Amino acid sequence: MTLTIAFVCFCVFMIINLPISFGIGLGAMLASLTMDIDRATIVQRMLSGVNSFPLLAVIFFIFAGTLLARGGVSTRLVRLAEVLVGRIPGAMAHITILACMFFGGVSGSAVAEVSSIGAMMIPTMEKAGYKKETATAIALASAVMGPIIPPSIPMIIFAHTAGSVSIAALFLAGAIPGVLIGFGLMIWAYFHAKRHIKPTPMPVLPFKEKAFRVADGMAGLFTMIIILGGIMSGLFTATEAGAVASLYAMILCVGVYREVKIRDLPGILFECCKINAVVLFLVATCSVYTWILTYENFPALISQTVFSITDNKIILLIVINIFLLIVGCLIDLTPAVILLTPILLPLMQKMGMNIVHFGAMVVINLCLGLITPPVGTSLFVGCRIAKLPITAVIRPLVPLLAIEIAVLAVVTYWPPLTMFLPRLFGFVK
Repeated sequence: MTLTIAFVCFCVFMIINLPISFGIGLGAMLASLTMDIDRATIVQRMLSGVNSFPLLAVIFFIFAGTLLARGGVSTRLVRLAEVLVGRIPGAMAHITILACMFFGGVSGSAVAEVSSIGAMMIPTMEKAGYKKETATAIALASAVMGPIIPPSIPMIIFAHTAGSVSIAALFLAGAIPGVLIGFGLMIWAYFHAKRHIKPTPMPVLPFKEKAFRVADGMAGLFTMIIILGGIMSGLFTATEAGAVASLYAMILCVGVYREVKIRDLPGILFECCKINAVVLFLVATCSVYTWILTYENFPALISQTVFSITDNKIILLIVINIFLLIVGCLIDLTPAVILLTPILLPLMQKMGMNIVHFGAMVVINLCLGLITPPVGTSLFVGCRIAKLPITAVIRPLVPLLAIEIAVLAVVTYWPPLTMFLPRLFGFVK
């Protein structure tokens, strides 16, 4: 009865377009009325859900990413990418993809990538001969790398939800798949340009200008070096890395680049507070919802049901990935990670799957939902920037999405792709 009420309420609230955090919270409250528990337990579960030291990393990384997005880092990364890949056929697409790869290692946000790099490069690609629909699709597909390449806020959320898993290991697990997605998109861009784009010579930059662009762009990329270098060396934890990255971003954007003024900081802080309030309230309500599901033994029920149908690992992984792809189309990334992790984790552990490998698979899979209708956040932002209907972007987006699904398949069935770096640096045995 309790599970029925929880699912029905959640579905009804989604249909009437209630904000998902309120829908989940109200669904949990109504479901709890059938349980023999004190109502104060619900509030306690909400508070314990956000009373977590590692969640501070989310707050710090959001602040650092917002500062870097406002501070002109995206422009400098585009200029750096132009130096590196500006002479390859399809240069503008390569620059967009590489800049998104770099910016993913700085901000960890797909929406931020579309808003900054997409807004800059979509018109530029169009001038270079790309159709606006294709240019928008390239920017959207490239933005998927943002939450996969470390630092990754969804990885932190997964670590918090799963428990007893290293954030550093999850960060490293996403590095190779994220870069592999970028290279896959660049290979497609090369052959697409050879077939459809009339070559336009890029300006030859003098050595002094190239050196300046590299140094200027590397100052922004140094944020990623601080984060990963500090964590892998054991100098600080992921939470402390977020704090150090925030301090470095402030020094860089206010003191070096000088594109953020001191008077702008209160506004940026307020914007980050609003974003963090949404994320943490979502974590709190989802914590109650997943606690109710666990209390009613739902994960064990799912595990028993699935294994009663088949115990073939290959088939199970195909079914789970298809399920995650469908959920990613209907629910945003963060709530999907919080809701599905406690349900699927026991099933994955029973199959003998490493938690780090599972976390990378889940996050990469659900990231694809950011650019798929009907709930794709990045898709809506990109189409608004390009002033295009969603239907116009779907067709050119399909081959790029297919490349990313192919990488997901490799991640799923070849664990060394995600486990190599965590094992190399001793975060996983």
